[in-house]
Amino acid sequence: MKKGFTLIELLVVIAIIAILAAILFPVFARAREKARQSSCLSNVKQIMLAVMQYAQDYDETLPVASHWTTNDNHLPSNTYTYWYEALEPYIKNDQVLKCPSQPRGNPAAGTPGYGWNYKEFGYQHSSGTLQDHYSTPLADILYPAQTILLGDSEDSSVRGYNSGMRYLYRRDSTYLPARHNGGGNMGLCDGHAKWFSRESLVTSPAAPAGYWRY
Repeated sequence: MKKGFTLIELLVVIAIIAILAAILFPVFARAREKARQSSCLSNVKQIMLAVMQYAQDYDETLPVASHWTTNDNHLPSNTYTYWYEALEPYIKNDQVLKCPSQPRGNPAAGTPGYGWNYKEFGYQHSSGTLQDHYSTPLADILYPAQTILLGDSEDSSVRGYNSGMRYLYRRDSTYLPARHNGGGNMGLCDGHAKWFSRESLVTSPAAPAGYWRY
């Protein structure tokens, strides 16, 4: 007569499978995120290529985080042109502006998934006032290979997703990305892109050096 498994044997097998699953699932999750991280890094590199092309067309000057367009006859009054909109002629594909690990990313809705270092490479206020290093010439950036221009937007929703996904804030770790295995992909002012851990991105806003200041 053929003998079957006892209840204890079945429970042991189930326990072993559960232990293996608990060990392997995090490994698979990290591997999947590593693939998304690589795809995101490619996006950031393409965006930086667009930035460099823009600068070549505009006297070696960077675009700005946002620009009030009231006086622009080609656009509706009382609207902004954001940095990623200025780059559209050079990108031609909104998917490049969407981080694969940021599900809320939607360039068409004003949430691109990548942010701009607006405190250093600033904006024009609605009053027309130029704020925070407006239209920075590339020649003014002393350490372009060490200065962050744009990259993965914050993970937090503290300030609302629209603003948080257009701009980079570096006040503390709350505002910095960690979705790619504890860090984020950043584009630097010489055109290259690399991954940074969140810890390495946390610097004092008032410091005269560091990745955030030029």
